[in-house]
Amino acid sequence: MDDVNRPKTIGIIGGGPAGLSIAKLLNDTGTYKPVVFEALGEVGGKSYSYRHGSNIVEMGTCYATFSHKITNRWMKSMRMPMGFLGEQRFDGADFMDFVKSGYGPSLPKQVMTYWTAKRRLEKALARTRPEQSALDEAALPIQTWLKERNLGKIEKFMLRSTTNIAYGFIDETPTVQALRWNDMKLIITGILKQLKMPLEGWTEFWRRVSLEFDIRLNQRIAHVDRTANGVTLTTANGLTETFDEIVCAIPLDEFAKITEPTEDEKYVASSVIWNGYTTTLVAVDNWFNDVHVEAYLDSVLPGAARGQLLSARYEGGGDDFGGDLYLTGQLSGDYTGPELQELLRTDITKYGGTVKNIILQKLWKYNAQYKPEAIRDGLMTRLETMQGAQRTWYTGAIYSHEAVSHIVNFNAELVRKMHSPG
Repeated sequence: MDDVNRPKTIGIIGGGPAGLSIAKLLNDTGTYKPVVFEALGEVGGKSYSYRHGSNIVEMGTCYATFSHKITNRWMKSMRMPMGFLGEQRFDGADFMDFVKSGYGPSLPKQVMTYWTAKRRLEKALARTRPEQSALDEAALPIQTWLKERNLGKIEKFMLRSTTNIAYGFIDETPTVQALRWNDMKLIITGILKQLKMPLEGWTEFWRRVSLEFDIRLNQRIAHVDRTANGVTLTTANGLTETFDEIVCAIPLDEFAKITEPTEDEKYVASSVIWNGYTTTLVAVDNWFNDVHVEAYLDSVLPGAARGQLLSARYEGGGDDFGGDLYLTGQLSGDYTGPELQELLRTDITKYGGTVKNIILQKLWKYNAQYKPEAIRDGLMTRLETMQGAQRTWYTGAIYSHEAVSHIVNFNAELVRKMHSPG
């Protein structure tokens, strides 16, 4: 560790979008030598693409918006083509017609009001010591925040962009997290119907990203020992390696189980409620194929029971399975996989289809939702100030948002901070 000119070694725990994107960004600086440890046999985490014949079905990460500026640029440099998402219906209507049916002023006026109020709050929260009034506002349920501003059309937009995409019911999701995800680039992408998907799949994208640095597959980290001289990572099969610094790119509650957690780490882990989202690839006979996505209002309204079918995405023909292919989404709640399959069968029948085969089901640990009392207590400041302590940096859903765009954008800022700590 005496050679100040050598690249700094950094171990990254987790080979999902958070770990892979920060590894690439650090590697691109030339001043870091990242090594990524992934517990599974392939990279990508929740960016998981399932291939069936010529069909590539995104079981996790799906759409790219204008907010995906960095990953869109990477895909372009890799010559990975993108395809547009087709038409979307929400409760039987064109999605934008559904949005425009909301209460309040015209959609353009609501977008401007939303943008102005969002900027004001985020500026207040960015202060070294935010006013308590800003923290209280940030902790409000987003539905309350929108109603106070007469933003009924934005409220309807968020039934799809927030609840339907499994980021929480709008009467529960804290304002600070809903505003973070629903940035202006996302809203404009939705209004202009410019959602895109990588034609070769997200898994292939992350595989190509991982070719640029050292990645260790099937290497679950079992212990992290942090000292003044470095950080030693021990894998489940007993291999050890010491690094100058590490990045935690796994959920903090899981990280706390493999190290001696700091007070900040214990506090943050206890300040988050993890939710679940289930995606299922299913073959259905006699169902819709005239639009790409059907979403259902009954399952996303505040108070709706978890486990219901949120939406279905048409994935094309699946003759081998006796019906067309659809990718469905459900809020997992406390249900098991088999229970969710039975609920799914019931809902698809209710909406006119006949389930022929359930091909693949994925139950994801998803949507790290901040507790309102933690927001009011200064959680977000703590998330920032703990970066770099004990040679450890943090990324992932808790620190930015579940969406790939926000994780990667967050990592770009974090890498700049790592270059000039303090």
